[in-house]
Amino acid sequence: MKKRFIAIGLVVILAVSLTVFAVIKFRNAKSDEPATVPFQNAQLGVTVDGWLKVIEINEYNGVLAVVAENVSDSDVEYAVLTVKTKTNTLTFTVSVMLKGMKAVLLCNESVACDPSEVYTAWQIKDKILFESSPVMNEDKLEVILADGSISVKNISGEDIESDIVICYKDKKDDLLNGSVTYRTRLKGLKAGSKTFIKASEHNAENCQIIFTDYDS
Repeated sequence: MKKRFIAIGLVVILAVSLTVFAVIKFRNAKSDEPATVPFQNAQLGVTVDGWLKVIEINEYNGVLAVVAENVSDSDVEYAVLTVKTKTNTLTFTVSVMLKGMKAVLLCNESVACDPSEVYTAWQIKDKILFESSPVMNEDKLEVILADGSISVKNISGEDIESDIVICYKDKKDDLLNGSVTYRTRLKGLKAGSKTFIKASEHNAENCQIIFTDYDS
C-alpha cells in the first residue's frame, strides 16, 4: 500500500478488547455530556512524550475520559497513554492520532472520573508511527459519508486495481474518538465507478473520514 500500515499483532487485539465498553459509552453519550469538572489534583496542560498534550479530564456516561491533542509533526498510528492515581495506573488507548488532531481518549478500565482523585505522571508506551503521512487522496477518490453508508467514487481517470482502505472515526460534539479507528476495504474500483460501503449507525453527524489508502 502507498502508506503501509505497521502490523502490531496482539497489541491491537488487546487494545480492541480493552476499549469495546468505552466505545459504546462514547457513542451513546448524552447531549449534555461531556461534563467538565474541576480537578485540583490533576496534572493538565502537559505535553507527554513531546507530542500528546493533555488538555482536559471529562466524563462520558460515567466513564473517565481525557481530551488530548497531537501537537507534534508526527502521525501516530498507535500508543497507550497511562496516568497514575492514588492507588492505580489507568490506561487510555490512542488509535490514529494525526498531527494537529484533537480527540477524546476513553479509559480502558471504565472507571468514573473523581474530582478528588490524583491524576499525575502521564506517560506514553508502545508508540507506533505511520511510515508516511496518511492523506485523503481527494484528487483520486470522492468519499461521502451518508446515513448508514459511505459512498466511494474513483475520480482518478484510471482503474484502481489494489485494495482501497477507508479509515474513519466516531465523533461527539465535534470531538473525535481517539481510542478507536474503523477501517473498511474495497477490492479495487474501475475509473468513474461508484460504490457504497455499509456503515451501520454512522452518519456525517457522528462520524468523520480520516484518510484513504491504496496502491498507486
